[in-house]
Amino acid sequence: MDFSSVSFDWFILGLRVAFIGLIFAFLAWVARASIRELVVLGQATGPVHRMADAVDQPVLEVLDAGQSSLAVGSMVELLDYTTVGRARDNAFVIDDAYASQHHAELVFDDRSWWLVNLGATNGSYLNGKPIEDRARLSNGDVVQFGGVHLRVHT
Repeated sequence: MDFSSVSFDWFILGLRVAFIGLIFAFLAWVARASIRELVVLGQATGPVHRMADAVDQPVLEVLDAGQSSLAVGSMVELLDYTTVGRARDNAFVIDDAYASQHHAELVFDDRSWWLVNLGATNGSYLNGKPIEDRARLSNGDVVQFGGVHLRVHT
């Protein structure tokens, strides 16, 4: 029996075990980093959805959720500049199939609220009429993005 071949076999086995250990360590690192990112995403604050109650700041009330996951009657608080659409980088994300990625903006400017259409494929509507560019909003107006209808409370 040649001991040099036996020690070489043990060396190769040790390398294989070390390589498998490195693979498992890498996978554990990836899983830990992914979980950390998911926790951060879960804690990210966005627009506050609440059930209808006393309106103390500008909000949009969901009248018809279309194909989105929004709850009818819920309220979405408006920021001075609120982007609306399907993309996750919007302040108000609408997961309706008929809403564009970057559908519209709701902007507070010169003591008034404005609806700005961003060239959405299915358009933005104010009280049932299409908005080409920009329109002033009033309390009680109904806006539509895709299949979602919302009442403006200012």
